[in-house]
Amino acid sequence: MDGFEQPKQQRAQRTRQAVLTAAAESFAELGYPATATADIAARAGVTKGAMYFHFPTKEGLAVAIVEDFYRRWPPLVERIRAESATALDAIAAVLQAVAEQFRDEVSVQAAVRLQAERALVDTDLPEPYQGWITVLSDLFNCAAQAGELREGADPAALARVTVGAFFGIQQVSEAATGRADLTARLTEFWELLRLAIQIPPPPHA
Repeated sequence: MDGFEQPKQQRAQRTRQAVLTAAAESFAELGYPATATADIAARAGVTKGAMYFHFPTKEGLAVAIVEDFYRRWPPLVERIRAESATALDAIAAVLQAVAEQFRDEVSVQAAVRLQAERALVDTDLPEPYQGWITVLSDLFNCAAQAGELREGADPAALARVTVGAFFGIQQVSEAATGRADLTARLTEFWELLRLAIQIPPPPHA
């Protein structure tokens, strides 16, 4: 029985992933209101019945894509923290890594567009931004405790400003260049912010 069940489960997983990929492509390209479930099934190369088995509604597809968007970040942040020499270095690396995925990953682009269109999705999507504010608040707190920040630099305020700047920059970059210049624009922002908040290193003797 197990020998027959495993291929069946693998087929089901492939079908589910094909539907998610097709939905992400459609949502990213067309937006939520203009995407039809029949078009998602056709793009995925599956029957509507097979798609509805995994995702009975278009809203369910939207939720799955946005939930996957948030699940991908914690392991990325933890890996970067483990590899970075300082908390500020970790923030810089996180911003760049996330920017690369915003630029290159259609599932990320779909989730971002879905969050922007959340008022048009007839279900509750995960709350945007707050998770990133929490992550960056923690990193800025670590930077403050390590003596990396100038006096008066508030970690929570820095996190809010950084998240707001990131999402604003990615939106401008998407409109101007299809996010082709996103990592360069993020580097500009971070270099200016870091210059303002970081305690300068002591002069060489």
